[in-house]
Amino acid sequence: MLIFIWILTSIIVFSIIILVHEYGHFKTARIFKVKVEEFGLWIPPKARKLWTDKHGTEYTLNWLPLWGFVRLRWENIHTFALYDAEKNIHNNESLSHAIKNKQDIFDKTGKKIPLFLIEEIEEKLKENESEDSLQSKPAWQQAIIMLAWVFMNFLLAIFIFSILFFIWIWPIWINDKIQTSLDLKLIPTPEKAKEIWLILENSWVYLLPVEDSIAQKSGIKNYDLVLKANQREINNYEELKNIIWENKEKSIVFEIQRSLNNCDISKTNNCSFEMVELSIIPDDEGKIGSYLIPNTQINKDFQYNFSFIESIQYGFSETYGQIILTFKWLSMITQKIFAPETPKERQEAIAQISWPIGMVDFMTKSISNGIIFILIIWAIISINLWVFNLLPIPALDGGRFLLITINSIIKKIFGKKAISDTLEGMLHVGFFILLIALSIIIAYNDIIKIMN
Repeated sequence: MLIFIWILTSIIVFSIIILVHEYGHFKTARIFKVKVEEFGLWIPPKARKLWTDKHGTEYTLNWLPLWGFVRLRWENIHTFALYDAEKNIHNNESLSHAIKNKQDIFDKTGKKIPLFLIEEIEEKLKENESEDSLQSKPAWQQAIIMLAWVFMNFLLAIFIFSILFFIWIWPIWINDKIQTSLDLKLIPTPEKAKEIWLILENSWVYLLPVEDSIAQKSGIKNYDLVLKANQREINNYEELKNIIWENKEKSIVFEIQRSLNNCDISKTNNCSFEMVELSIIPDDEGKIGSYLIPNTQINKDFQYNFSFIESIQYGFSETYGQIILTFKWLSMITQKIFAPETPKERQEAIAQISWPIGMVDFMTKSISNGIIFILIIWAIISINLWVFNLLPIPALDGGRFLLITINSIIKKIFGKKAISDTLEGMLHVGFFILLIALSIIIAYNDIIKIMN
């Protein structure tokens, strides 16, 4: 029963994000009088038609609960692989001219196209020029329709963040992976977390010895807490680091607080302790072979709570910051996959890629953190969708926008599109297949991670 609730919650969250996304396409298409033939939730095959509105738009529910779509009239222009008598391929303009002048038209084998098929082709060419088709609209209107979802996903994230900043909200993560100067309130850097008292830094330092190191051979165990070194009380990480450095190849006496019975103090506060005193001699480089971990704790009473105006301001700034952070993360992952410094770095980068099964698994584990946490993740997923769809890749909205822009500029200068309708269609189909294949690989990776 619990698993069912988890899955249902994830589907609802994704579905609302997708509906908001697709509504941007839908509304702007209506504004520019482009016929919306279908508004579909999830991926076909079609489960059922819900209703048809007065504009003739079908609203459908499909079987695969992963995505959604808005199908516009002649979104992809009709093209034909047909030739003239000299075996030159026709574009739509020359094909229309040939039909009007009753010239012979041939297929790629050299076979003449019969009259009844020419009539069908002529009808499809007329459809391309229909006033309510996407392809008949000016390039700027097509571009706005393609990118209208940007505003909707942006607005959804701002709305969620603003409401939560006004009610109450707390950070969900400490960003110790991506270098940034962004003032993010929900994913602050360690430095920012300390500045706002989200992380409370206490005296003393934990040790985490490396296998077969000086520290381990001297008797230091995981999460030993150093209280004093050579009778000097340790207040912070830097003090202990300096003492070790100053005593290269000299004996240092550590006074340590150690948990009993292998109690993992990194995961619980219910450990019993004993006091231990031991000596250690750093090497000639001032190293003992142990990680030095600050004795910090999360301030569980911390939360944001702003006025109405401040909440809207921070809603905007947090959304902007999360967008920039997502681009930075995407750039970092791409660099580590295609130009890693070590093979392990590539493996770690690939392991961080997760969509959509991994996100569903993450959502299911997030339910225990409460509705506020779910809403924050909801807004961040909306932003991630914004960034992913904006990538200039054919088959994505960003790629369609790029091709529309290039073709409109080249056509104004040279009177002809840079990329033919046929080639553009092939690019979208080819990259769509590539994205589906990539999704399958990522899904497999997600399943393996969940099983492990």
